[in-house]
Amino acid sequence: YLDMREDEAEKDPSWTLEFAVIPDPAAPAGAAADPARSQQGLILPFPAEKARPALPEDAVRKNLNRMIIVYGIVNKEGELEQISIKDSPDERLNEPVLQALGKWLFRPAQLNGAPVAAKLLLGIPLWLPPEF
Repeated sequence: YLDMREDEAEKDPSWTLEFAVIPDPAAPAGAAADPARSQQGLILPFPAEKARPALPEDAVRKNLNRMIIVYGIVNKEGELEQISIKDSPDERLNEPVLQALGKWLFRPAQLNGAPVAAKLLLGIPLWLPPEF
């Protein structure tokens, strides 16, 4: 789960985040087993910079407790690419989500000490803070 709160007082729900390493076809066979390389195993990518989408309140209100599902790839440099909406309860929510995610920057995934690309699925819950 990805904590989207900016401080401890906020009640924002966490976003669901799933990753999978994308095998590098250019890597030589047996590179992962090379004893000269670090044996750290897998270190998942993690958002270093993130922006929350400014979603239209009326669209959120009509779809409370539903979720937007997003697919993307975190490349070896930590940039999010090939971002696409896989499921959304309202198309008015899509563009603000894509714009916000376009600003994200990740600490890239690493496999045995080497940066690797990873695909991700992101579940964004729709909710309104209590003051609404």
